[in-house]
Order: sequence, then structure tokens, then C-alpha cells
Amino acid sequence: MIELKNVSYTYPNGRKALDKVSFHALHGEKVFVAGKTGSGKSTMLRILNGLIPNFYGGRLDGDVRVYGEKPGVKRVFFVSQHPEEQILCDRVIDEIVFPLLQRGWSWKDAVNAAEWAAKRCGIEHLLERCTSELSEGEKQLVVISTAIASDAECIVLDEPFSHLYPETALKLLRKITKTDRTVIASEHRLEMSEQFDRVFWLGDETLETDVKVSDGNGSKGEERSTSDDVAIEAELTIGYDEPLTSVSLEVARGEIHAIVGPNGSGKTTLLKTIAGILKPIEGKVKVKGKVSMAFQYPNYHFSAKSVEREVSPEMLRLFGLTHLSNRHPHALSGGEAKRVSIAKAFAGDVVLLDEPTAGQDYEFRSRLLRIARKTDKTVIIATHDLKLASMCDGVIELC
Repeated sequence: MIELKNVSYTYPNGRKALDKVSFHALHGEKVFVAGKTGSGKSTMLRILNGLIPNFYGGRLDGDVRVYGEKPGVKRVFFVSQHPEEQILCDRVIDEIVFPLLQRGWSWKDAVNAAEWAAKRCGIEHLLERCTSELSEGEKQLVVISTAIASDAECIVLDEPFSHLYPETALKLLRKITKTDRTVIASEHRLEMSEQFDRVFWLGDETLETDVKVSDGNGSKGEERSTSDDVAIEAELTIGYDEPLTSVSLEVARGEIHAIVGPNGSGKTTLLKTIAGILKPIEGKVKVKGKVSMAFQYPNYHFSAKSVEREVSPEMLRLFGLTHLSNRHPHALSGGEAKRVSIAKAFAGDVVLLDEPTAGQDYEFRSRLLRIARKTDKTVIIATHDLKLASMCDGVIELC
């Protein structure tokens, strides 16, 4: 049994993340952890394998027992919402076998376990690939494969499917929850809770609501003139560690378009090509105005010592981040850091967002589109959030 009794935790910077939380999970039970962004979900999950306080420091009060012992990595495998933080090896096969070799497994047995786990996750074709060449979604599948291959009695997953195509995520989730191991997962996509035995709420309960996205500057479905006011025009062939893809697009100023498609289809590559970070193999891209991009991993964006030095006061207000003004960007929760990086990207005329709703609660989806329309930004969003895509002015589908 895994049990937390009246657990409180305060990070070294003085931020209190949990206040007298009690939680339990029986052996083999599947528990879905829900709550708003910043409610402490990631913090609670990090406690279960000893990352808190052993790595993060801070003050932990209360009682935590994992199968009658103190928390540790031997019995609990933690999957982070940022897979890049966990990957250590150059090759995929080496990454998956590494924890098993650390526990004394033979190379042969470790490879057999890795191949079995990779097949279950549908990434056996990636085993000889370099981890640095993978998309974020593929990296996430590698980390999940490593968890499945491990002999840990409990798998803890923090937003494990945020970078995955919905169909892929659901298939994988069904496989994970059918094992006899304890599975504890945090996700903002509440529909996934149906695969679990029960839901544990942190903070106030919140359910998805359909919010009409509109304001004085227009809303989805409104006719716009594209003849004289084109912000992005492109006819190109892209291919950077992914299959070659030919794309044609035209986006009017102030429009919001989504890019959707399976993992590895080139969504991030297309954004980087529009931004000028990568060059197309063929064709050209014409963009009018200043381009800003928010990557999937938010900490890439931060160089200042406070949030207010990263983001303008107007954007802090619009995104509801004013209370974080004096905080150090690298001391934020994953969800908070994501919002700050997106708010910073809105300094541009053309805003490119890579998986902006990953790790965010449902309210943020509508807030993001309201802000885009109110500020009349041209926004291109690479996303696996099909509900978000349906709320945009247009959808670009990659195969």
C-alpha cells in the first residue's frame, strides 16, 4: 500500500505546494490524480518516489510510506511530464535497458525486456535511433517504455500523454492500466480517468465546460479578408529527422490555425520552418511581422531572474499571471512555467505555439483563444488537443 498522511510540503524558495494532504493507493490499484494547474499534482507524485525532498530539498511534513518503507526509486518509477529531463543515453535501446542494468540485470535479459516494452508502446522501430533525433512525443514514448520495462511495483506518471496523439495515448493507457502494478497518473484530460479505478482530486474540483470564444474583435467562423492582409504564406517541403512532407498554407492576419497529426508527422518541424529556425528542403515561406515561438519545454525561454522581466505587464494581466511577477521563472511549477513562456511569445505579431495546452487545465484553452483574438495576433498552434483545434479558424493536418 502507498499512503500519505497529512503531508505538507514547502519548496526551498518558500512556496507551499501541499497542505495536509492525505492519499492512499492499494497494491495494483489504478488512481487518476486531478486538479487545476498549480494545485500540487506534480509535487505529490514526486514525493512518492523520493524526488521530494531528496532531490528538490525543501520541507516535507507528515508521514509517507510506500509498501511499508520510505519512498525510493527502487519500488516507484516516476515518468516526468518533460521527457527530455529524464533521458540520459544516446540510443533508445540503451535508455530503456539502463535502469535494469543498474539493478543488476544481465544485458540479454535487459534487452529482452526493453524490446518487449518497446513493442507494447509501438516504438520497436525506434530502438536503434538516437534519442536526440526524436520528437517530443517519441521521447515520451521512450520514457514510458522504460517504466514498463522496469521491475518497479508502482508506475507514477505526471502528464504522461501530453505530447501524444489522442488515439496513441488511449491505446497506451489501456495497456498500462491492465497490468497488475499500481499505477498513479496525473492528467488534465479528464476523459482518461475512465480507464482508472478512481479519481483523487487535489484542491477544488473542476470539470470541463464549453466556453464560447468571442470578443469585440471577432470569433471563430467570422469572415476575414485574406487577399490584402496575409500574415503567413508558404509552399514548402519539410523534413528534419522526419518523413518529407509537402505543405501549402495561407493565414490571414489575426487568424488562429491549428496543426494536427500523429507523433513524428512534422508539426514541430513546420513551426520551426515558419519561424526560420529550420530551412525547407524546397519552397519558400513569407511571414509579415515579428515572429515569436513557445516551445514544448518552457524553461528554454527564460533568461531573467523574475517573471516580470520576462513578460510584459499587459500579458501578465491577460494570462492571469500577475501573482507570479516576482517569482523566478525556474522556480515555477511545470504548468505555470508553460503559461509564462506562452505569454512571453505573445510579444510577437505572429505567435507560434507548440503544444500550448499540454499540462494545462481546461479553462486555459478558452483563455488562450480569447487573448489571441483580443490582441489580434496571428497564431499557429501545433497540438494533439483536438478540441482546441476545433475552436480555431483553420486546421492543417499532417500525415
